[in-house]
Amino acid sequence: MRQSIIFFIFVVTLFEFASPLQCSAKIYIDINSPGSRRLPIAIPDFKMIEDSDPSGQIAALLYDVLAQDLTYSGFFDILDKKSYIEDTKQIRLNEREINFKDWSVIGAEGLIKGGIILRGDDLIVEMRLFDVVLEKTIIGQRYIGKKDDARRMMHRFANEVIELLTGEKGIFDTKMLFVSEASGNKEIYISEYDGYNVKQITHNKSINIFPQWSPDGKSILYTSYKEGQPYLYIFELYTGRETRISNYAGINIGARWSPTGKEIALTLSKDGNPELYILDIESKGLKRLTDNSGIDVSPAWSPDGKKIAFISDIAGNPHIYMIDSDGANLKRLTFEGKYNASPAWSPKGDKIAFARLSNGTFDIWVMNVDGSQQTQLTADSGNNENPSWSANGRYIAFSSTRGGGSQIYIMRSDGINQKKITKDAMNQRSPSWSPFQR
Repeated sequence: MRQSIIFFIFVVTLFEFASPLQCSAKIYIDINSPGSRRLPIAIPDFKMIEDSDPSGQIAALLYDVLAQDLTYSGFFDILDKKSYIEDTKQIRLNEREINFKDWSVIGAEGLIKGGIILRGDDLIVEMRLFDVVLEKTIIGQRYIGKKDDARRMMHRFANEVIELLTGEKGIFDTKMLFVSEASGNKEIYISEYDGYNVKQITHNKSINIFPQWSPDGKSILYTSYKEGQPYLYIFELYTGRETRISNYAGINIGARWSPTGKEIALTLSKDGNPELYILDIESKGLKRLTDNSGIDVSPAWSPDGKKIAFISDIAGNPHIYMIDSDGANLKRLTFEGKYNASPAWSPKGDKIAFARLSNGTFDIWVMNVDGSQQTQLTADSGNNENPSWSANGRYIAFSSTRGGGSQIYIMRSDGINQKKITKDAMNQRSPSWSPFQR
């Protein structure tokens, strides 16, 4: 288990040779412009530099991963291959070999080409991004690894493209935690952001819930009933070591790391009523945040660590409240809906996503941190719950029963382009999107 997790998190055989060739610091796509158009880009089929894959499977896989990443970003319009004029049977990875007029005449402003060498299990991929208008290379990159690293290579290159053309980091090599019943029990799993390469983390054949990433992406928090009671555990992804961090009498649930990674906010019922506490990881010191007759759950830290949003039914139905991390300045944020749940603070600190029960089903909503401009993002049949933001704040993962059983979906933070990422027929829920991979 330990070795498999280490290999999954670190692809140690994958290196980048030669820094990306960047000819300009120009920002091609204004992501903050409401009317920003998508950049027209051409991506001809990747070519084998050495004809070692007659089936073409590896070239097709690399192409599909990159095209899907760039398409899902919402920043690009990938031009139809039928419109391509250049003889795409030739490799032509050097800008001196490319007739850029063949691409500009079909409306392309960007051009991506790839060359592949596959020797047994060893994989080398040469990638180029060209500015068709300026007729020059923007990025030139070589990836060396194993055949199984193909998806990771393209996720990395997609991130390079996104960051250079928009000035914002891409999320394509981030990971997703979630709870799945694929084994017959509720276990914690991890996958790529788009649901591929699923690996099982816990194997205790019990109930494991509420997985959350540490700020550095090296560990996860979760609650497990494997010892008979809902205790809180930390699992280190690099070493496979697991530590029970909270085993107070009653419940130990809904834990979230502080932005510094030194503290954990969670719900404890050790004194009878479920209240919010902050646990110091090193000293094990405990600080109580709430003290009321209601049930206080689902704490979510602000990115600066100064405030915590949470759910309480102190006023009757469950609603979202905010409190300073020292327990002062309690404020109610929601007043509508029969049941409000699972608040999630955006990485930029300007929005809170949450689930709301209205008209018999849960949907994902988003609001400003002062409770204003509450906007519904999902409206499909079934329940849509457990929102989790991507590291750049542009996307939200959530669970939905719209297709029957619960599955994990991702969407843009405005609700556009909702896409199911889990493939298993069994129930999947409680997604947690990783921070940027380091």
